[in-house]
Amino acid sequence: MPDRLPLKTELDSGVRVLSEFIPEVRSVSLGIWIDTGSRDEDDREVGLTHLLEHLLFKGTPRMNAKEIAEAFDHMGADLNAATGKEHTSVYSRVLEEYLARAVEIIFDMVLDPLLDPKDIDSERQVVLEEIAMHLDSPDELVHDYLAMLMWGEHPAGHMVLGDTNVIRAAERDSLAKFYKDRYVASRILVAAAGAVEHDRLCEMIRARTGSITTGAPAVRDDSLEKPLSRSMVFYKDTEQANICVGSKGLRRGHPDRFAFAVLDNILGGSMSSRLFQKIREEQGLAYSIYSYTGMMLGMGMVGIFCGTHPSQAQKVIELTEEVLLGIKEDGLKPDEVERAKNHIKGSLLISMEDSGNRMSRMAKTELAESDHLTVDEIVERVESVDSGDIDRVFEETWGGSGASLAVIGPIEEGSVGLSGRM
Repeated sequence: MPDRLPLKTELDSGVRVLSEFIPEVRSVSLGIWIDTGSRDEDDREVGLTHLLEHLLFKGTPRMNAKEIAEAFDHMGADLNAATGKEHTSVYSRVLEEYLARAVEIIFDMVLDPLLDPKDIDSERQVVLEEIAMHLDSPDELVHDYLAMLMWGEHPAGHMVLGDTNVIRAAERDSLAKFYKDRYVASRILVAAAGAVEHDRLCEMIRARTGSITTGAPAVRDDSLEKPLSRSMVFYKDTEQANICVGSKGLRRGHPDRFAFAVLDNILGGSMSSRLFQKIREEQGLAYSIYSYTGMMLGMGMVGIFCGTHPSQAQKVIELTEEVLLGIKEDGLKPDEVERAKNHIKGSLLISMEDSGNRMSRMAKTELAESDHLTVDEIVERVESVDSGDIDRVFEETWGGSGASLAVIGPIEEGSVGLSGRM
């Protein structure tokens, strides 16, 4: 794979276009990214971003939902969308010969959705079923509960799928205003990777966005310096106890993000990680145990998840604290650091063989207001991480901010908890 920076153009409309040409492929991974997510909702809007994402697929004045689906099937292409805490994306992978047609349809969906009241009513039910399915999945739901505990009243704690009361009450006029305020040129980014020629792509986008409203960019100046430290047990009659522990993380684009990645890999990001080896391999207490990071603009979090038998929940929590204390008190071994670096580099290089990953990476980098780096530059940054960098990051995250605990399972309140030793 070639190693180059993406080409970038800001059109007169304010829409940004990024692309990376990959000569070895015949397809294009195309994404339309809108800089709006659940973090940008107030309490009366929780879930409208996600509902609106669904409604983009319900038709435009020129094509109904079935015709959109048939068009992408005819092109042999896929079409999907996603809503996150800080952005919404509509994306496709399409053969080079059909790129212009894909751009035409997707921009029609994004810039001119019907938002028909009948479609809103039917899709409202779809979203409510999606939320119900999520509520029946404690291994997923526990992450939302942890976010609610950590961020409190801040919108970063909102469940991306939405609040059922808000979804049930949503009407056409409020959704149309919500859409008009957010789907504007200053918040739209187009990213494409694969068999794509940049200037031609820009012309395609320019032809579709000439009359789009510039609008106001997203403003996120409400970042919290650190999350709250709280614990809660949510009783549910399940076979397992689903456990999440969280603490302060780093913001998106933080200069220590490469050391952050190495620390996370050593803690619980691989089969040789400390958590995996201690809790699964040595103790046999879990099938799934891992750590993860959540980086947002101006703020972030770290988390650990484990699913275990309810009778072993407290032991897993204690062992998790033991692993974290071991890192805090004794540091890391040189072979752990080297192994984590190699794992990160290998995963990165393998992921970059997929044009969809390359497209997503450049879009997220741009939305994070970070510098675009080549793969070689990222590898160099990872290789330059030393133990001092990791110690500093640990103290800024797990080691210095307290922790929150969320548990879902057949467990009574007060029967499990953190010791506070961190």
